[in-house]
Amino acid sequence: MSSRPNDINIDTAGIDALLNGVGARNQQNIAAQRSTDGTTAIRQDGKTAQKPSKFTALLSPADALAFDLLAYELRSVTGRRVEKAEILRALIHIAQTDSQTSRALAKALNRRPAPEA
Repeated sequence: MSSRPNDINIDTAGIDALLNGVGARNQQNIAAQRSTDGTTAIRQDGKTAQKPSKFTALLSPADALAFDLLAYELRSVTGRRVEKAEILRALIHIAQTDSQTSRALAKALNRRPAPEA
């Protein structure tokens, strides 16, 4: 013990034994899930699934607020949390399959000023 009264000694001798092999176990789990060709992910059932595309959308504060409010409104209608990515996927699908929605989208985009670069 130290001569100073506020010093604390902590015994860390057992920590190495506790952590021994943890990293190796995690690496084995990850290795079994890695993609073989870089374009697909292997699911637990052995089938492959396409990796989703990622993108960034820059929204004005008003558009971001409207998007948040839409997500909250959809949560109250569906009774569950609705992810924003899920909303975008649904909107894309609706615009592709419903010609009236597609025309309304084109009309809205035609009125909106182009974003500044």
